[in-house]
Amino acid sequence: MYRVALLLPVLQLLLLQPASVAPALAAHELSFLVLSQPARFNAARAHHLKRSIVEQIRELDQEIAPNRPADSVFLTHELFPEQDGAWAITPILGHIRAAMLKSTHRTARWLIVCEEQSHVNVSLLAHHLASEDYREKLFLGYPLYDREATIIHHFAFFKNPTSFLYPYLRAGIALTVPLVDHLVQLLSDTGTPRPPLSDFFIDAAHEFALLVWQRGEGVPLQPRRYLCAKALPSCAIHGAASPDYGTSGTGRDSPDRHDDSTGCTDDPTEVDQIMFAVKTCSKYHKDRVPALKQTWTRYVQHLRYFSDVDDPTIPTIATSVPNSSAGHCAKTLEILQLIGDELRYNGSLQAIRWVMLVDDDTILSTSALARFLSCYDPGRDLYLGERYGYHLLGADGGGYNYVTGGGGIVLSVAILDALQRTCECPSASSPDDMILAACLQRLGIRPIHSPLFHQARPSDYAPELLDRRGTVSFHKHWQIDPQQVYNRWFRQQDEHYFAHQSCPPDGGTICKHSTELVRTADLLRPAALGSITAGSANGSVREHARIGPSNEDEHRRATSQNDDRHQQQQQPASSGQPKQPGRSWLSMTASTTPERDVAVTGAAAAAAAASSPPTVPSAEQHITRKHLCASNELQSNGDLLVGRQNLQESANIIKHTDL
Repeated sequence: MYRVALLLPVLQLLLLQPASVAPALAAHELSFLVLSQPARFNAARAHHLKRSIVEQIRELDQEIAPNRPADSVFLTHELFPEQDGAWAITPILGHIRAAMLKSTHRTARWLIVCEEQSHVNVSLLAHHLASEDYREKLFLGYPLYDREATIIHHFAFFKNPTSFLYPYLRAGIALTVPLVDHLVQLLSDTGTPRPPLSDFFIDAAHEFALLVWQRGEGVPLQPRRYLCAKALPSCAIHGAASPDYGTSGTGRDSPDRHDDSTGCTDDPTEVDQIMFAVKTCSKYHKDRVPALKQTWTRYVQHLRYFSDVDDPTIPTIATSVPNSSAGHCAKTLEILQLIGDELRYNGSLQAIRWVMLVDDDTILSTSALARFLSCYDPGRDLYLGERYGYHLLGADGGGYNYVTGGGGIVLSVAILDALQRTCECPSASSPDDMILAACLQRLGIRPIHSPLFHQARPSDYAPELLDRRGTVSFHKHWQIDPQQVYNRWFRQQDEHYFAHQSCPPDGGTICKHSTELVRTADLLRPAALGSITAGSANGSVREHARIGPSNEDEHRRATSQNDDRHQQQQQPASSGQPKQPGRSWLSMTASTTPERDVAVTGAAAAAAAASSPPTVPSAEQHITRKHLCASNELQSNGDLLVGRQNLQESANIIKHTDL
């Protein structure tokens, strides 16, 4: 009887305690997966975050187990150096669970996934997660939703796009171990889960949320206030803004760089070190090209328009490849060859370090691109932009990542020679961005991803994903005004950048506003290029001086007088023969810097003298019917949806392949 009396208070406490209350959570019971990249700048940020998390865990756990190693923080580029799908989470989920089980202490109750730019307060995170039941299947994060159905999410939830929540990965997601085990089992079961929407991975957060949700049979995302898009005192994890690219830092690509809030180099990239190559076609010469000339190309020193026809009014450089509606592989490789030849033989272009390949409906900020590239070494073989994945879940291991073309593809000049020697197109109309990636992967070069490049329009992204300070590009003119997009996102920073560039350091009176900088497109017209001829008598070739608004009429007259001579220089090229280095570019293009006379070196002049007249395909070699200049990126846009009746209403999700 006495023993029973002693046990009664204990039994009463147990009975009053709710069954769902989870025990307190220790810091070492959290495992972290940081989505990282091997590029030196990106890896440095990831290592900085890892050190921060490890130090916090050790400090919090020192009273419990002071000698316990903190081995529960994983960087994807280290743990999966050969796994191209690590960024998409789903392809590596099983491997991550195995790594958690192999850690020194197998006490993990949560898997936290974040990005290299994330900021993590381990103490606050452990405090908040202690109130969650780690024994349940929980999926926690900062919620995002689509304002309208979008191609980047395969037009999922077309009727009500706001109904589906997906996480902001930079703010972190928290998965209980039971949920991780459940997903690993689903992925390992034959036929389960249902096949992904397509073989393409675009947005890891949205696609992972679809996997967890399992069409309503799984677990939806549960929002939590302590996982934040911006820094607040109560936030356990928050998404930091993009670094201030291009300001003073500890050195470009520095592996020892510990600060991810400042810039990258004391020798920043300048816009005049970038060659911009625009892919266009005759259909859009009077539509998209004027939009380019009214926006970002006004601030470009080195600009080339490549088209299927020669149009001196732009001017364009005609390629030997007929236009295609499916893909532009042959055209893109020829463009890169022409640019490589020009950089090789034109001595005035020796300062060029990067090539930016864009579509004629790409909207971008040249100054933001220059700041971004300041974090990377152009002397290395680099390939940058917005990363997509193809066939990443394939059992054959043949999947790979590629930079999608619409947001812009950046290549270091160092990469061009090897690319020209080794890359071939399966067919002329193969998707150029994917074939380019496959060729580079064979050379051991994989893409560096940046969320600052965008394959779609601003309205296709949740506002939290768009960084007004650092965004580099958007793509598509569908149902938007490209000039308004440029004015809202890019114009002010571009004007500020070039106003600063055009003002002398002493603040003198000769300080031109950036809008007065002459456009390269004007300087590339035949009248401006009249003095650049293959047969210069003394081997000295000089560019024309600035052509300003005050002499616009004189320039127009000179252009018309020069058209006949320009046309005489153009000779049809055999479609079966490749262009020879230095033949087409020298008398058609010129590197120009506003308000300067740049003398081309003697070597360039000698190359010009040795060159034959430019070889440009005749009009008969091109498609004469209406051109379809669609991007080779997975096609959709709303025009294909408007007339479509069968929208798979039951699943409420539309696949790329259906479009």
